[in-house]
Amino acid sequence: MENQNPISRFFSFKRLLLPILITAVTTYYLFHLLINQDFDLLADVTWNSSLMILLLFAFLSVLVRDIAYIYRIWELSDRKLSIWRCVQVIILWEFGSAITPASVGGISLAFFILHKEGIKPGKATSILMFCTYLDNVAFIIVFSLLFGLLGGSMFDLSAICFGAVNNGTTSAFRAVGGYVWIGFLVVAFFGTLLGFAIFIRPNYAAAFLRYLGKLRLLSKWDTEINHIADDLHQTSLNFKDRGFGFLFKVLVATIISWGARYALANILITAFAAYDLDQLAIFARQYVHRVIVMIPSTPGGSGIAELSFMALNCEFIKEGLSPLVALIWRGFNFYFYILLGVFILPNWINKVANNQS
Repeated sequence: MENQNPISRFFSFKRLLLPILITAVTTYYLFHLLINQDFDLLADVTWNSSLMILLLFAFLSVLVRDIAYIYRIWELSDRKLSIWRCVQVIILWEFGSAITPASVGGISLAFFILHKEGIKPGKATSILMFCTYLDNVAFIIVFSLLFGLLGGSMFDLSAICFGAVNNGTTSAFRAVGGYVWIGFLVVAFFGTLLGFAIFIRPNYAAAFLRYLGKLRLLSKWDTEINHIADDLHQTSLNFKDRGFGFLFKVLVATIISWGARYALANILITAFAAYDLDQLAIFARQYVHRVIVMIPSTPGGSGIAELSFMALNCEFIKEGLSPLVALIWRGFNFYFYILLGVFILPNWINKVANNQS
């Protein structure tokens, strides 16, 4: 059954319909907020060369993010994928993340893409699991550094936002944002467990998971748990003995990629700032935002991502411009990859089909 038209299963119109609808509704809502603003506020936006340069830097931050990801997947594939194939993998992976819940991140689609690019199933699974580990470690390192520099002020969301974003939704997101340290502890806990399972005692971890699968309470998921145990063991075999140099390279690439992802918000907020800004505080706020969008939600985080972005960053942006900044930010993070995916996908599907024939 697995081979029954898997391409249509991942890229069917039905699968794309929900994120498209949610995105369309959210985009309409943001435009509605803009239209109902005082137009004097919007008229204050000067589309001069300085603003254009900042938007160019925003685009460059997206390129840096993707180049770092491309390098990482190239290294993790043992450099067996060409750079162009790595580019396609990353674009389609981002496209997949846009049509699946943010907490899932397009993992099943990423496995499918890597497998169709010639990576054996066991190796593809190992790459994805190791990517998850790297993402967690990068998050833990930078989040801890930011907390060390800013302390409790990192979670201080007491500032009042004015205008259209001063509503119940904003208050709700800002209330949740004050407790993201709980999400950090969860990520740190599972990241530590994953590191232990990959680098220290993979056999113990796999045996423990198989034991859990036999418990009556978890017996329903016995098959899935055993698959995870096998995947952990395979990941350890592939990456445990690769050496510090390899781990350092892919971890630095991961930190650069995530750093560029969050620096995008710094650049755009600076372009529409209310006053001189504390750039470190804005950067730290994006890590608060990440914890919120990690919560299982809509495909690609559509709706949740935009509204929570406005809610958490509105104090830094000129009154009335939060919806505009959220739209531009979402354009770089979401619409851009939807367009690239739609452009690349048909040729990639034809290539996969020809390889199978």
